[in-house]
Amino acid sequence: MTNPLDDDSVQIALKDSDYGRVLRMIENSAFNEATILTPAYSRVIDDILGEQNARLAAGTSLAVCIIRTTKLLEDVANRDDLDEDVKKLAVLHLQKRIRQFALHLLPLDFVDIANRAVKNVEGSDNEEPRPIRPLRRKAAIIDRTRIAPCRRCGREGHQFRRCPDYVCCICDELGPDHLSIHCPRLDGRIVLQEFRDDEKFFEALVDWEHNHKTLADLELRYPAELSPVPETPASFSASTSLTPSPPIPTMEDPR
Repeated sequence: MTNPLDDDSVQIALKDSDYGRVLRMIENSAFNEATILTPAYSRVIDDILGEQNARLAAGTSLAVCIIRTTKLLEDVANRDDLDEDVKKLAVLHLQKRIRQFALHLLPLDFVDIANRAVKNVEGSDNEEPRPIRPLRRKAAIIDRTRIAPCRRCGREGHQFRRCPDYVCCICDELGPDHLSIHCPRLDGRIVLQEFRDDEKFFEALVDWEHNHKTLADLELRYPAELSPVPETPASFSASTSLTPSPPIPTMEDPR
């Protein structure tokens, strides 16, 4: 398969091609990554996303979390002062966290695609088709959570969000209505996006708390910084990037 630009019969000027758009996309991607990985800008990004519509901002927030966690995974993998077993444990937890973030980016009807794939591989013409699991509705989730016991303590009469035995992994406060992701010590930063499916949200919350405790233990045992603070990204300006700077006069310059 050949590229249309490689075909001699098609002559396209560079200014009329998508080359400029590709360069802008590369520049914007580098700028976005540097901004997300800069702590001061990253907190403002969380605040801006927190004010937007949850349906639209949830996917963006998950993508931002994936970029941050990927950078943290790279920092841990490149450290030479960590014990190999400790490094392996940290890498595994961060990989699982990235995978969970990516799974939540899939559309709700992706289960239909998965069922079709399984049926095409394992099924045959003589076998009955595998039933497709219906999408979970809000009413069904509410009915299920009313009769289900608390996922944290196992007792009935309350949900895990209002569990009296819940202990915040950040400030160690005991009591209901104080999830770790809402701890005042986070200063309003969004560390985990909430979603309506309580079962998946509880699994994501437990995974985040476990990762937080593991990384906190690593910082206590190895207080060295994971990575230097990235430099402040500078936005691209055509006037500054395309205008050549004047030459610097030297001793041999006749002027």
